[in-house]
Amino acid sequence: MFDYNIFVQGFPGKSSTHGGLGWSTISLLSQNDQNIIIDVGSFGVRKLLLRRLHDKGLSPDDITMVLLTHTHWDHCVNWTLFPNATIVVGRVDMNWALNEPLGESDVPELYVKELNRSPQTRLVDHLEEVVPGIVAHQTKGHTPGHMAYSVDNGDYDLLFSGDAAKNRTELLSGNVDMTLNLSESQNSIDYLWSLWMRKTGSILVPGHDIPMKLINGKSLYLYKREADLQCWFSDTLGDYTTIVLE
Repeated sequence: MFDYNIFVQGFPGKSSTHGGLGWSTISLLSQNDQNIIIDVGSFGVRKLLLRRLHDKGLSPDDITMVLLTHTHWDHCVNWTLFPNATIVVGRVDMNWALNEPLGESDVPELYVKELNRSPQTRLVDHLEEVVPGIVAHQTKGHTPGHMAYSVDNGDYDLLFSGDAAKNRTELLSGNVDMTLNLSESQNSIDYLWSLWMRKTGSILVPGHDIPMKLINGKSLYLYKREADLQCWFSDTLGDYTTIVLE
């Protein structure tokens, strides 16, 4: 079995004045000498990610594999922190990202080009077993080659949906925001539901929300949301306003 930890909670929101927040979920899977991170976030969470690793008694050198759900900046930029890790990314998504026009998408062009030529990179396809017990599932729509990952944990599965289902609302409504292809995204949500319902007690971890479990047919959060903004609206740095996002 894999032990799993949520290093950074994803947040299900965006701003009407400042665009996407980019607060994506970062998770750790551990088993024996394997330490696997699912998505790595971007610059804003870099210090937090390193601190969470340290709290687990790990350093970036201890990470053996990174599973990227897709090549958007808020999920992939920090792959450069892990020099000993195999970086797994969907073959279709990599090919798409490399051909995106500069400045017209959420692809971090230079980081993707470096990832493509890195000896650390491993490209995977739909239903490929990445390591024993972990399978990649192409769940396109948000990006053309987006991957979700299922983890066989014995009596239950762990399912990391990435941005194929960014949050609980998308899962329940069957509708999505911020997608390149709406019908493909809707089909991917149906597919994720079929994976989630294979085993009773399976846990789904969205790309921008809190892990959930199906209990009596209802999707319930497993954790309390932890998100806030600390804002300086006064004349001194010591006087700030905390806005709790629940």
